[in-house]
Amino acid sequence: MPETYQCEETGRTFTTADEAHASETRFREIQDACAGGRVPELRQGDVIYIGTELYLGHGRDDFRGGLAEVSEVQEGKSKGQPVLYIRVVQQPDTLHNWRYLAAEQKKLRAGHGKDWAHADPDYRAEFNDW
Repeated sequence: MPETYQCEETGRTFTTADEAHASETRFREIQDACAGGRVPELRQGDVIYIGTELYLGHGRDDFRGGLAEVSEVQEGKSKGQPVLYIRVVQQPDTLHNWRYLAAEQKKLRAGHGKDWAHADPDYRAEFNDW
């Protein structure tokens, strides 16, 4: 079995120590920039935090926040202003406003640690009747 290396920040597994180290370095760069009030450029494969989404009327769409891998970055508009939206592997049908999430990274990191974001549907009828 080939040897694998783990990113200490995200727990992702890589085939080389250099790849794992590069992942750690990139993650820290993003988090440090966000902690400094900046909105760093993202690229496909970067790892960030996204928040939890819980719904009273459509619990089947409940989603637990945490670490998430960026799959797409696109420009858009919100209230007539340019906005960077991102899509993540763990929630492919949702676009997230990166400027908003960048400002939330420190809080989200404190709340989620090394947990990865994932769907957490609640199919109980009382939470899916709207």
